Formats: sequence, C-alpha cells, structure tokens
Amino acid sequence: MTTSSSEVTVCSHLFTVRGYTHTRGIGVGRSIESQAFDAAGHRWSVVFYPDGDDQDARGHISIFVRLIGSGGAGDVTVLYGFSLVDPSGAAPASEASKAPKVATFRHSAGGDYRGIGRFMEHQRFEASPYLRDDCFTIKCIIGAVERPGLPPLPAAASELHHDFDRLAVDGGRSEDAMSDVD
Repeated sequence: MTTSSSEVTVCSHLFTVRGYTHTRGIGVGRSIESQAFDAAGHRWSVVFYPDGDDQDARGHISIFVRLIGSGGAGDVTVLYGFSLVDPSGAAPASEASKAPKVATFRHSAGGDYRGIGRFMEHQRFEASPYLRDDCFTIKCIIGAVERPGLPPLPAAASELHHDFDRLAVDGGRSEDAMSDVD
C-alpha cells in the first residue's frame, strides 16, 4: 500500500482600481498593474487592461497575472483564477468569476503572463454590482500543491469546483495581500 500527502497553499491578492472612468479609453493593449505580491514561492502582479489586451478583446476588460520574479530557476506551474469582488460581500456571479486554470509560467525578461482577454464586456461590467463609486476590486488567487520531497505541483482543476476559496476553508493555508491603484 502506498500513501501520499500534500498540502494546498492558496494565496490571494486584492487589486483595487479607483477612478475606472479615467482608465477607459487608454487604448487596447495598454494596462494598469498592481503592486508585486508573493504567492507560491514567487513574485506576481495583476495586470488589468481596461480596453482589452488585444484587438480580439476590444470592448471587454482583460485580466492577467504576471510572473515577475521567482524563488527558483525552473518553470513555475500553478493554478490561477480571478473574480470580481462584490462590495456587498455576496459571492461573485459566474460571469464575474472564471474557473481556475493550470498554467506553466516561464522566466523571461518582461515576465510571463496568463489570463483572460475577454473577461467581461464593458457594458455588462459597467452595469454590474462590482463597479461602485467608480471603483472595483479584482481578486487573484494562485494555488500550488506541495508534496514532501517533490517540487510544487498543481491540484486537478476539476477538484476545485470553480471555487478556489474553498481550498482555504477545507484545510489549505491561505495568505492574503492587497494593493490599490488610484
């Protein structure tokens, strides 16, 4: 008989953007970036494109996470996900919370990034409960599974049931960080 144990480490970062109307119209492919934060043994930032990250995402907000530093030299494989935070404390609707994805980030001079180009249409976002008083908050969650003697490996995304936060409640460690942009 063989047994194995692992520990799930989940880190979240809240990135608040104030003055959203001043970000609209900066242009497709232009972004606003959060302060750097630590998660899964590496440095990351959240990258928000108010007018979409490319022409295919025009008319949408785009949200990405960028690996900007590493605690090691190899590739970094993690689970990542995004949701918009409802100021009332309600759980985000499915349109404002995307299923977590497993991705491998490579070290590069500009930082490797992954995300969702067509996160939400401008019209829906601007009418949503997530944008209040010209301000909104993006929650970025990064998760890694650590097994004794092995490098961090991702948990199966199908086990997360579209809810990263559950990992922290069900016994994983959780760390929170926060940054604001005005």
